[in-house]
Amino acid sequence: MSRYDDRYDDEGQDADDRDYEEHDYDVHHVAVESDSSIAARRRRRKSLITLAVLLLGLFFAFWWAYSYYKASNETPGASKPTSSAAATCQPVDPNAVTPDKVTVNVYNATKRAGLAGSVSKEIAAQGYVLGKVANDPAKRAITAPAEVRFGPTGKQGAELVMKSIGTGVVPVEDTRTDATVDVALGDAYAALQPLPSPTSSLPTCPASPSPSPSAS
Repeated sequence: MSRYDDRYDDEGQDADDRDYEEHDYDVHHVAVESDSSIAARRRRRKSLITLAVLLLGLFFAFWWAYSYYKASNETPGASKPTSSAAATCQPVDPNAVTPDKVTVNVYNATKRAGLAGSVSKEIAAQGYVLGKVANDPAKRAITAPAEVRFGPTGKQGAELVMKSIGTGVVPVEDTRTDATVDVALGDAYAALQPLPSPTSSLPTCPASPSPSPSAS
């Protein structure tokens, strides 16, 4: 074989080797890319599964909370949140009319001696502020248990006094400018009624102590 043939063979062999090496590189490169793609797909799949589980958990938590709220507000007798401490007293209403804020004048419009004096003691015992005690200055016959006379500013106090006198009392509004209330006892008067029971069974809360002035 000539030197040319030997070179040709060598070059041919070198070309085959290069082709083989290039083919082997391509196969190896493809294999590496496939492994990376598989790992990436696995990571994406795991992330999607984690996200789905999280969303499902949030859905069930929301559904449970909504069901509990709906049942607590619509079902009779359902338990509802209670305050940590039960109230022990009812706050004072500064606008409420109480006996100690009403001054009552007691008049006797009958022929029963001492009637105004005895009834006035009972009225004072209920906490009213006692005013005048005398015979009726109007000097008119009253067949009802009593007349309760008051001016525009004493209307609320008169309503409370009428509850103490009882049924059959006759309200009479006049033009007086103060809040005093007159009770003119009539022939049908029998006895003073007890004060109406408070709407709440709790006692009235004590008044808060006023802050002491700071020392200068």
